[in-house]
Amino acid sequence: MQKKWIEGENKLNKGLTQLEAEERLEKYGENTIEQRKKKRFIEYLLLSLKDITIIILLIATILSSYVAWKNHPDNFSEPLVIFGIVILNIFLSIRQQKKAEKSMEELKGFSIPETKVFRDGQLKMINSTEVVPGDRLLLELGDRVSADAKLIKSKNLLIDESFLTGESEPSEKDEGYQSMPEDSIGDLKNKVFSGSLVVSGHAEAVVEQTGLHTEIGKISGLLTEEAPMQAPLQVRMQKLGKGLGGVAIGAAFLAIVIGIIRGYSIEVSIMTAISMAVAAIPEVLPVVVTISLSFGIRNMAKKKTIVRTPAAVETIGNVSVICSDKTGTITENKMTVEKIESVLSNEKPQTKSELLLNFYLASNLSEEQGEHGNPTELAIKKAAEKHFGKRNLQQKLAQYDRIEEIPFDSKRKIMTVFYKKDDTYFSVTKGAYDRLPIAAPHSDYQKIHDDLASQAYRVLGVAVKEYSSFPKHVTSEFLEKDLHFQGFIGIIDPARKESYQAVETAKKAGIRPIMITGDHLLTAKRIAENVGILEPGTKAMTGFELGKLSDKELSAIIHDYRVFARTTPEDKIRIVKALQENGETVAMTGDGVNDAPALKAADVGIAMGGGTEVAKEASDMVLLDDNFATIIEAVKEGRRVYANIRKSLYAMLGCNISALTIVLISLVLGLGAPVTAIQLLLIKVVADGIPGFSLSVEPAEKETMLRMPVSRESSIFDNGLLRKIVEISIVFTILTLGTIYVSRTFAIQGIRPSTEISDTMTFIVLGLSTIVHMYNCRSTESIFKVGLTGNKLLVMTTLLGAVTIVLLTIIPQTAGILGLAVLHLYQWLFVFAVSMIPLIYIEVKKKLNLF
Repeated sequence: MQKKWIEGENKLNKGLTQLEAEERLEKYGENTIEQRKKKRFIEYLLLSLKDITIIILLIATILSSYVAWKNHPDNFSEPLVIFGIVILNIFLSIRQQKKAEKSMEELKGFSIPETKVFRDGQLKMINSTEVVPGDRLLLELGDRVSADAKLIKSKNLLIDESFLTGESEPSEKDEGYQSMPEDSIGDLKNKVFSGSLVVSGHAEAVVEQTGLHTEIGKISGLLTEEAPMQAPLQVRMQKLGKGLGGVAIGAAFLAIVIGIIRGYSIEVSIMTAISMAVAAIPEVLPVVVTISLSFGIRNMAKKKTIVRTPAAVETIGNVSVICSDKTGTITENKMTVEKIESVLSNEKPQTKSELLLNFYLASNLSEEQGEHGNPTELAIKKAAEKHFGKRNLQQKLAQYDRIEEIPFDSKRKIMTVFYKKDDTYFSVTKGAYDRLPIAAPHSDYQKIHDDLASQAYRVLGVAVKEYSSFPKHVTSEFLEKDLHFQGFIGIIDPARKESYQAVETAKKAGIRPIMITGDHLLTAKRIAENVGILEPGTKAMTGFELGKLSDKELSAIIHDYRVFARTTPEDKIRIVKALQENGETVAMTGDGVNDAPALKAADVGIAMGGGTEVAKEASDMVLLDDNFATIIEAVKEGRRVYANIRKSLYAMLGCNISALTIVLISLVLGLGAPVTAIQLLLIKVVADGIPGFSLSVEPAEKETMLRMPVSRESSIFDNGLLRKIVEISIVFTILTLGTIYVSRTFAIQGIRPSTEISDTMTFIVLGLSTIVHMYNCRSTESIFKVGLTGNKLLVMTTLLGAVTIVLLTIIPQTAGILGLAVLHLYQWLFVFAVSMIPLIYIEVKKKLNLF
């Protein structure tokens, strides 16, 4: 921890000597947040190769290569395709690993190239990396602060710290402020922080912390330390890969043992083992998952959501909690006058028009400044323009001659403007009510003020004073006393109009919205109540209160809370992790630098398009319209993608398990392997893989947004999928074994039974029944209800697959390579009829509501 250098006044007047600065630079290092060298490509590659899915795919590549070498050495297309999948998976893995490094690069954008310091009693401009603890900074309008520092003296100093605090208004600074233990960053009025911007006034400050010890440096450290969460889909696919890998190895070993016991040659046993291993490994499944995610990414882009991490497409669909920032996400990020309360003034209540005009007159506004300036004064300007109309307002203002302005002062907390109208003179003063020197204060004034403040408004009062002639002294001491109070305005950053509906939709979908903000508790609660986040029976907490809790205590009570205010970046990460400890899948929205570590820690980090690049680089997806409601559309798309991946799994594993079972039973019965490895690979690509891709474009089913999210601990086979896969595998197995029995026992159309004809019919039945089964996988509703041609891509790919299987069988050259025999008409009719049975079977179950 760096020592906080607080020097004596004489020393501060001169600043550090160059020698002292060099010694401290040597001791504490440069004022930079860069801390780690980039990894080399080989390091990324080795880390990616630890992934179980990639390992299994590499094994599949080797097995496929061996099969190709043994059966058709002139055609290695299958192992090349599988190896292409390996390359794709490695690319996505490396891209994910490099995200944190990119976030760190963007953080450097908040460093300041040069800064003004006093050295050897002279004001110098130096490189900000050379700033050290104890340096005396000069801060002026437009400057970015180069290090965390304590104010020595200041005048009218306003600092934009929104990237750290999330507050929409600049922070008023006061070197005399005495900090309290419960103060958050936004409360420390006597300090300025690295990366913040001076929007008003000037100051001198002594540097306390530099580099990684600054608040932005701590965020940098959190980004570096926080390992990216594995998406639930990645975890599920890794578990599936491990399981199928174990099945493949076990099946291959079992095939060799059975082959030896049955007296087969070693070569035949090894070839059968390869067939079984190939049957167990769904080579094209990772590609199907990738295509499903890519299609989801494209759909989300159409709805103004840019996905940066493909797996997040599925994860967003199953989030159970959305931790949302307040400012700019739930709210408009525009201060707005919502309340105008007049009081009796000289026994005559002010009208709304008179009150608004006086607030405008007591401000430093002009038509030319547009949308830039102090947010409070801009709110007054917009309210007045809306009430009077721009043209009418300018006509009214033309009647007043602005003579003198006494600007806002953070100590006085008021400002005054002196005017002449016709032959009269008057002044208008606005500011904090308790600082207005009112001639005849009334208890009702305080009551109105307190009522507005309790509703989380920023409350300002306005008062006037008239003069019979031009005063001798136009000073604050003369003008700002014995004022006639006129009334209040209440200003707030209001909730977006669509936020309430978005929150309601989220709750119906089983998603719990939580607000995490750096703003004050009262303001946060007010907004959260307005949009439906804070409901009866739920609670709110400050960052100070959260800091008193251990991680275990926080995890135990976090389900009761919907609002967390005055939070730090560390608080946000603790909240996210506490929710994850409770089994929640968490999405975190944000736009500031202070949000970046929590965006990275969450299962899905969602940055706002108008936010900082740091937040975007730490996120998984970016909302281009900064609209909370867009997240709900992303959730719907994510649920569609996950459902379609499960449909593809249903289609593929049904084929895989039945093929494995068929080969194993045939081997035990001494029938040999009825399908070879190359035949299985063709079925899995032509009949299973390519049509399986088409399921990725299936539209979302009804009630998608009314079901509960899938728990991160849930298996991908939950909710009956495993039962369906096993059931259809049994159907496939019975049909195929039945085909083997019939074709080896009975003559069809006078053709004597043979092993070659039996194996050919087995190949066709397994392929065509798999293709037909694709239509079972589309929906829980009948195919006749959803329509046979509802998915045109599926129609095209299944027709292509069926035609390919038929052509491979009837073309002599390909039939010879694959070891297939010529079939006659009744044999073709038989395999076609048998292949339709899975569709009929599932349709009957759907009709009986048993599916």
